[in-house]
Amino acid sequence: MNGEPKKKTSPWVYVGIGCGVALLLAVLAVVGVGVLAVRKGKQIEAEMKDPVAREAKVREVLGGDIPPGYYPVVSISIPLLMNMAMLGDHPPDAKGAPSKELERGFVYVNTLATGGQQDELKRYFEGKVDDPEALRRANIHIDAKETIRRGALDLPGQETLYLAQRGSLAMDKHRTEGLTTLIFIDCPADTRQRMGIWFGPDPSPDTAVESVDWSGSVADESAMREFMGHFKLCGGK
Repeated sequence: MNGEPKKKTSPWVYVGIGCGVALLLAVLAVVGVGVLAVRKGKQIEAEMKDPVAREAKVREVLGGDIPPGYYPVVSISIPLLMNMAMLGDHPPDAKGAPSKELERGFVYVNTLATGGQQDELKRYFEGKVDDPEALRRANIHIDAKETIRRGALDLPGQETLYLAQRGSLAMDKHRTEGLTTLIFIDCPADTRQRMGIWFGPDPSPDTAVESVDWSGSVADESAMREFMGHFKLCGGK
């Protein structure tokens, strides 16, 4: 041993993959099919280790291209129930493990939902209600300190609302500080819950929101529009 402290995995890794993995395990537990669980686990492991398969699966779920500067990290699918894909600003290692240097990323989760849940989330993103319980009921745990901005992105074939915030994002027992932009995707004649979380560092964490130049950050609306324009989430799974 060289005496150097062991470098911890970036908490963003757990934020990104925790949601999909936790949901996967919960679904399999409810289904109660051990063989399915084993097969699905082996399939996910194989796809994570194979960069070609990993990229193909992520592209399939996102229905588009990988934005410049990002790499496919992981994708999990359970037919009809859930699809999840994650991108990061560093590629996984040779064994498919997410990079410890991950700072920016995007998590997309598509699950079954009721029309009532969709309506509640939409009202929250539109600012008509200011009750964070709407997010928690959708299994999104955000401890927002400051709202930077909210709005809508003009993207073809879907209604896309966003909420950019400073604060912490928690998944399982892991919590991290930075910027999180929650993205609500409403597809025509579709009651599935489609949510994106684009996360990244705060360019000036000690500066008041109104004094920060957000250009190029995950809170920059033009950057959001360009980034989300790479995907066709209403045409994918």
